[in-house]
Amino acid sequence: MTSASQSGDQVVLDELLDTLGRTGDAMIAIDGDLRVLAWNRAATELFGYEADEVVGLPCWEVLEWSDRCGDAVCDECCVASDPGPADEIVATREVIGHSKDGRTMWLSTTTVVPRPELRDRIRLVHLVREVTLPLEIERILADRLRPAEVTEASREEAERLARLTGREREILGLLADGLSGAAIAERLYISPTTVRNHVQHILTKLEVHSRVEAVALLLRHGRR
Repeated sequence: MTSASQSGDQVVLDELLDTLGRTGDAMIAIDGDLRVLAWNRAATELFGYEADEVVGLPCWEVLEWSDRCGDAVCDECCVASDPGPADEIVATREVIGHSKDGRTMWLSTTTVVPRPELRDRIRLVHLVREVTLPLEIERILADRLRPAEVTEASREEAERLARLTGREREILGLLADGLSGAAIAERLYISPTTVRNHVQHILTKLEVHSRVEAVALLLRHGRR
């Protein structure tokens, strides 16, 4: 590619980021190495990070998005690292994210894929907004999370909870408060890897498959 072509592409890229950044949605641009390339004011308002805190960092370390079951959808193995076809379209999806202070948020994410000649510089752009649950769904969730009646199943759940160590119970309680793995690590002065290991032990002992199931089990028993 000639220097003139590179210069022209840079102008197009700058204009694209300027245009997409002028939105009420959080705009997060990701470069070809899956690092944060641009971060607008709305992203700061939503997530709490200033642009200079996150630009240049791997996007998955900043976002830590998961699906409704608590399983990671944003990590170093992101499928977005594989360039798609020229007319690539990524479906809007809902994810669970966390703010800088550890607040859990339900997010709707629209992903814009730039034209092929720009993708070595900008792989994709996320436009993100927080969404709330319809009141009827909130009522259903509240009903399902009420303490369980004393049944054989609830007794078995209580026995599984009793298997947890004090530290594991503490981490499960923080998950129930909506804290992310990174926020828990900071709160307890331990590494994120240690938090992940504790969470895996919790899931094994409780015989569940996700953080959401583990938290629901705790809430059913009143977080005693």
